Formats: sequence, structure tokens, C-alpha cells
Amino acid sequence: MRQSIKSMSSLPSRMRILHVDDDVNFAELTATFLEREDDRFAVETATSASEGLEVIADTEVDCVVSDYDMPGRNGIEFLESIRERSSELPFILFTGKGSEEVASDAISAGVTDYLQKERGTDQYAILANRIKNAVEGRRARIQRERQLDAIETAQEGISILDANGVFIFVNEAYADLYGYEREEMIGEHWELIYRDDDVEAIREQVLPEVERTGHWNGITTGLRADGTTFVEDHALARTEQGELVCTVRDVSTQREYVQTIETLHDSAEEILRAQTQEYVAEVVVETVADVLDRPLNGVWIHDERTDVLEPVAWTDRADELVGDPPTLESGHGSAWEAFDTGEVVSSNCDLLDETSEEAETELRSAVVIPIGTYGVLTLGSTVGDGVDGLDVSLSELVCRYAETAFDRIEREQELQRYETIIQSISDAVYTLDDEGRIQFVNDSYVEMKGISREELVGTKIDQWVDEGVLERTKPEFERIKKGEQETAQIKYAFKRATGERIPVELRFAPLPTFGGDETGRVGVIRDVTERKQWERELERQNERLDAFARVVSHDLKNPLSVADGRLELAREECDSDHLAAVDGALDRMDELIADLLTLAKSGEQVSGMEPCDLGALVDSCWDNVDTKNATLQNEVDATVRCDHSRVQQLLENLIKNAAEHGGEDVTITVGDLPDTSGFYVEDDGPGIPKPERKKVFESGYSNANGGTGFGLAIVDEIVGAHGWTVHVTEGTEEGTRFEIGVSERMPPSPD
Repeated sequence: MRQSIKSMSSLPSRMRILHVDDDVNFAELTATFLEREDDRFAVETATSASEGLEVIADTEVDCVVSDYDMPGRNGIEFLESIRERSSELPFILFTGKGSEEVASDAISAGVTDYLQKERGTDQYAILANRIKNAVEGRRARIQRERQLDAIETAQEGISILDANGVFIFVNEAYADLYGYEREEMIGEHWELIYRDDDVEAIREQVLPEVERTGHWNGITTGLRADGTTFVEDHALARTEQGELVCTVRDVSTQREYVQTIETLHDSAEEILRAQTQEYVAEVVVETVADVLDRPLNGVWIHDERTDVLEPVAWTDRADELVGDPPTLESGHGSAWEAFDTGEVVSSNCDLLDETSEEAETELRSAVVIPIGTYGVLTLGSTVGDGVDGLDVSLSELVCRYAETAFDRIEREQELQRYETIIQSISDAVYTLDDEGRIQFVNDSYVEMKGISREELVGTKIDQWVDEGVLERTKPEFERIKKGEQETAQIKYAFKRATGERIPVELRFAPLPTFGGDETGRVGVIRDVTERKQWERELERQNERLDAFARVVSHDLKNPLSVADGRLELAREECDSDHLAAVDGALDRMDELIADLLTLAKSGEQVSGMEPCDLGALVDSCWDNVDTKNATLQNEVDATVRCDHSRVQQLLENLIKNAAEHGGEDVTITVGDLPDTSGFYVEDDGPGIPKPERKKVFESGYSNANGGTGFGLAIVDEIVGAHGWTVHVTEGTEEGTRFEIGVSERMPPSPD
């Protein structure tokens, strides 16, 4: 039917236009410009309405373009004369005399379009477009009428559905098949004429095939107006306009065929109730053997892990003939061809390569039918071409039911896996529908709330949550719906059934429902009671540490100041080498106290996180540190978000460490890590022995004379406070390399 419809659409592409205007020069000029605008145009001119009528009488014209003000008979009168002969011939009034009265008269007379003459050549492009639209519109109507006339007289039942699946045309034969009047079916959805289980099968199996290939042909079961059913040979074809042409033929007069279909429906119910793929395969094999009288058949299921087709069910006859069916490796014969292409494959004896001698003698032909993306059904025969088209169609129907069952089993197994995961996590999880009713809670939620699952599910969430908490979630959820963020998080006091409140963090996100646009919600609640206790303990420890630092600063610095003063007085009274040693010891104590105070504060939470140009900061740190004879190679180009003063201390300590331990004329390099993951500080000195690298960040560790042992411990604390990482390794030219992994690095500036 699709081919005949296509052939009827071939109308001539050439457009013959008659232009009538008493100004010969203007008529010829218009003809020239129109033919230049569209090479399909062939324009003939006439200087009067009478001459134009003669042309129409002798020649087939696709469109008439006429002036209004002409001698003898004006454009409106010319139009009226044409309408007496043809009610549909496109007529465009192209006139220099424009008025509402002329336009009104033209419309009343049945004008197709009205265009006023203007100066310039742009008007010809507009006129050409109006002509093209008028001619193509008329041709489309003619084509449609021809198609509908042909469809109306067809013996087969034919209907046309729009893109939404609604009948926009049915012929008499189609309406009679289903026991309706044509007018009753127009405007109804195609689901009107199918049972619920058939509707599901058509949606899942047939319509996707039409969407993919543009057509489908097979067996379906129609539902008449009186509730009876009939077996129909059904063909579907999609038009270029997105409409669906349906051709139906009643084949239920074959009594045996009807009984077979009914038996298949009974088997289908058992297939759809199956809980495992293996049981589905067994029912398919039994159905094909018993109902379709095909005792030589089997089902292979695809194993995704090993990428093979594994035999899971086969008939006794197949067992006698073939023995244990083999596992089929990828690309193995007709079975894999059918599985890979999704098409039915007929073959002679190449279905199985690993068959017994008896099988090679008796097995003459086979048909392989794909079961979606799950496997294949094979139908064997001991005679050549022994599987007819009817058996194939019915077996395809069985396979569609099997595919639906496999889909359901797979979804149920996946849901079971998800539920097992959700039930096993310690966080409380819940879901809401689009009206705020609780749909699901896991065991952790039940335990946290102290109320049974039966009491919670189906109730509104606002029964269990304070109004203030709900109000806090609303603006966050609105931002999610607007696409500003994917999830949201709030902290609040969770109320147990006992009235006790515990600190929690709630993270929530939209949960699409089957309703379409409306969404539900999924939430995950974490009990942070222990974290809060830990945070309070940490605050107390920090307070004690601050107090300790203040005591150290006061109780040690004051005696040191006294010692410095006494040292100066001693130098005035005597000259001794011992005084220089005392001065050095006092300086070292100053350094120890300064580093100890820095270490006490270095692990505190960072503040003032701002973009920082590391290259500029490295230069500044270099100027602040006594680097002796060291040389700097500043190759860093990164910008990071950090606490500027803390990172300055970090860099100064690393530079100072390299200068002190790297030896004479050490070169210190600061550069970017690959993939914008951080930066490094490296020297070409003697390096740190591998066994000692894990100790370098311990407080007090030092292998340099005069070192306090706190410098790298301070580095480690500052890195940790930022949430970064630090790793010590060997440099590119021996030496030592400290790599800092940064969590929030910004791209380098364009310059």
C-alpha cells in the first residue's frame, strides 16, 4: 500500500502561469523576473481578460496572475468568469489599484491571493513566493484527494493516524472490521480497538520498530465494538508528514489459526508471570513445540559477561537430534547474525557447526528469531524450507511476549539491587511523590524516626517534619527546578517519635515520577551527632592550644628578653667567646618559640579564601627568606583559592628548608604539576633518604644544624587545613621535591 501511495504523489513539478495585464511591457517584464525567481515557472502573457480566457480554454494553467483595471472586463469580472469554470484554479490579483473595496470584492469572488504593485524588483520575489504557495497547496489537495479516493475504494481496511495516534481517516472497510461507523472512529485513539495487553505489546514492540525503520508488518489481535476479537494481518507505514497509514486484513476466518492465537495468549500470560529468564525460555520452547507443532526448537540467551549465546532450554527432539546444544561464540553462524541484526534469519544447515552426524543428516533448514537484546529462538526442520511464514509470524509473537517478560525481570532485579543497596546504607533514605506523600523509607529511616514503615508510607511528610524545616527546603528546591543546582543540602534538628532532637544533614534532589512533568523527591539524612561532639571537642582543644600558645609566648619570651638584656650588659663588662654561644642559643630559642606558635595555629580552619597568584607569591617569599647563595627558578603559573598568609608561610618554610639542606649554590625550582593538579618546590641538593621521607613532617624532625624541626610540620598542618595533600619524593636531578596537590586550582590567566 505504501508503494501505491508514493506513486500517486508524483504530480508535475513545472508550473504554468498565465499573467494578464493590459500593459504589454509590464506583463513581459513580470514574466522575465518570475522565471528568474524560480526555474520551474513557465509564464504566458495576455493583454485582456478575453484573451486570458482563450488561453485557459486551450492550455492547462496552474495559476492566473491578473491586473484589476483592464479595458472591457476588470480583474474581478475576469475572476468570476474563471470561477464559473473552475472553483480551485489559483488566482492572484496583482494590481496597482489597491483599496479595501477592491480587496473585499476579490475575496467575495474567491480570489486566492491579493498583492498590490510596488516600485522596484523586490515585489517579483514576493509574487513568485505567493504563486508557488498557491500552486503547491492546490497540488497537495489534489494529491490527497486522489489518495483518499484510492483508499476509499480499497477492499482492505485502511486508516490514517496523526502523530498522536488519533484517527484522522478510516475507510468503510476498516470501520466495518471493528464494527463502528466511520464517524465514530474519527478523533478516537488507536487504543480503542485493542485489548490492554495488546496495547502494551504494540507500544513496546511494534511502534519502536516503526520509529526505527518507518514500517512494520505482522499479526495483531483486533477488538471489535461488541467486545469480540479477531486476528488481523497488520501493516504500518509512516508518511513523510509523520502520519501512520494502517492496513488491516481479517485472517480470523481460519478457525485453527484463531484457536492457535488464543492458546498463545494463554501461554503469554504464563510467560509474563515468569520470575526468571530460564523459566521464560522453558515456556517459550514448550509453547512453540505444543501450540505451533514445532518439536525441534530451542532458546539461547546472551551472556553479557562472556559475550556468548548460551543454550538454556530446548525440546526433547532437539536433544535427540543434536545432543547438548553448544554454546555459540560471538559471530557464530545464523544465530549470531539474527541476534546482532535483530532480524529473522533463515538458513540451511549452518545454524550449528557443532552437531552430531545424525543432526547433519536430518537437519535441513532452520529459522532464527531474535528475542530483543536477550537472545534467540531457533526453529529447526528436517526438510528444506520446512518453516513457513505463518509459523515464523506466530513465533515472533511468542518472542515479543518473551522480550516483554525479560524486560520486566531485568527491571525487577535492578530494583531489587537498588533496594538492597539503599537498605544496607546507614543513612536514612526516603522518597516522596509530587504531592509530598512518603513512598519509601529504608530501615535506617525507620530506626532513626522510631516509627514503623507501615505508619510512615502513604502519609504526608509535613506530619513528621517541622514547618520551619519545610520552609527552608522550598527555595532550595525551586533553585533545583530552575536548573541552578542539581542537589541541595540543609542542616536541622531531626525530631524522633520520642520528641528527642538530633543534629542531621539532609541532602535532597528531584525524583521523576511516571506522571511526566511533575517530580517527587528523594532525600538522604545523615546523623551528625558524633561529628558535632567531635567538633565541640576540637573547639575545646583549639581553645586549650591557644591558651598554651599565649602562656608560651608570655612565660618564655619575657625571660628571654631579660636574658638578651643581661647578655648586652655582660658584653659591656667583659669579652668572652662564651657570650657569642649564648647569643646563638638565645636566637635559636626565639626561632623555636616562633615556630611553636606558628605550628599551634597552622592546623586551624583557614579563612579568607581568595584567588592567589602563586608566581607572584613565590617571588615575595624569596625576598623574605635568607636563601644564602641559592638560586630561584620560578616556573609556576597557577592561581589557587587559598588563605594567602598561610600559603605564604608554607612557601617560605619550603624555600627555607631547601636553602638550609640543599648545600652551597643550590637551585630551588617552583613549578606547576601536570593536569593543573597543584604545584611543587624542588631543589637539586643531596636529597632525603627514602626511609626518612615519612618522618620529615613530624614535629622536631631535622637533619640540619640549628634547625628547629617544626618547619615541615607547619607545612603539613597548613596543607591539611586547606584540604590539600603533600608528598615528598626525589627531584628530577636528585635532590628533594615536595608536591602539593591542590583541590581548588583556577586556570592560568590568558597573558
